[in-house]
Amino acid sequence: MQIVVGTRGSRLALIQTDEVLSALSQLDNPPSTSVVTIRTTGDRQPDAPLARLGKGIFIKDLEMALLDRSIDMAVHSLKDLPVDLPDGLSVMVVCSRQDPRDVLVSKGDLSLAEMASGSVIGTSSPRRAVQLRAMRSDIRVEPVRGNVETRVAKALGDDYDGVVVAAAGLARLGMEGSAAQYFDPSEMVPEPGQGALAVEFRSDDEALIELLQSIQDPSATITATAERAFVEGMGGGCRVPISAYGALENNALVMVAMAASEDGLTMVKERMTLSPDDPRASGRALAERLLAGGAAEILRSGEES
Repeated sequence: MQIVVGTRGSRLALIQTDEVLSALSQLDNPPSTSVVTIRTTGDRQPDAPLARLGKGIFIKDLEMALLDRSIDMAVHSLKDLPVDLPDGLSVMVVCSRQDPRDVLVSKGDLSLAEMASGSVIGTSSPRRAVQLRAMRSDIRVEPVRGNVETRVAKALGDDYDGVVVAAAGLARLGMEGSAAQYFDPSEMVPEPGQGALAVEFRSDDEALIELLQSIQDPSATITATAERAFVEGMGGGCRVPISAYGALENNALVMVAMAASEDGLTMVKERMTLSPDDPRASGRALAERLLAGGAAEILRSGEES
């Protein structure tokens, strides 16, 4: 079986692709694979604000290659993948999930609590920005773009005192030593699917689906499915920061979720212990709880702004 694999060309994207290819190579009857690197909209516009470019900027060009059959499958960071997929495409969570937490990289390895008032922290994620401000209202949060290595370098430069990135990215790049602080998921709720790898493919490719099922990770599939179902329950393409995280603990699915106004002045969080047997239903139940707890008003204000 010959498979053409599409990926972005960044070092992290290639490492993630190698992780999937390594898992496939260990099967009893491994496929023959070739890799095609594709520059996405996000790669072509490295200085444009992420909020203006919108969700899916690192995905759409790969999906076009799938649909025109230039490639057979694409490897993504699951957190970058919108919950609404184009007709004819499906996704599967593969390999074990890396650390889903967010981390602070800072000058002098200072924690957030140790940083001086007025310190500048870089992130282009509205989700991270509102939660940072909730923890430290006296700091400045400024946009920052670039791959993980570039953002870490900027944390040690003149314009920033620190940046927040995904722990999974640091780990896959072998840069864990750069982390000054790991945020507990209850204080900074991660992006749904953060740390997990996804393979996107054509829904009618039965041979590839059977092959990918051999490297599907059951635990990562449960938690990521619940987190993405939460996003669906919140309305999918929300204009305000939302996030959800799930972990399997003692045969239960423990989830925490957050929604905030764009300015971060209003924030609601919920924590629920749910069943892992139907993760989609569990994720939607968490969304219903959050909406009833004040998130519905936050979403309405976001639509009006």
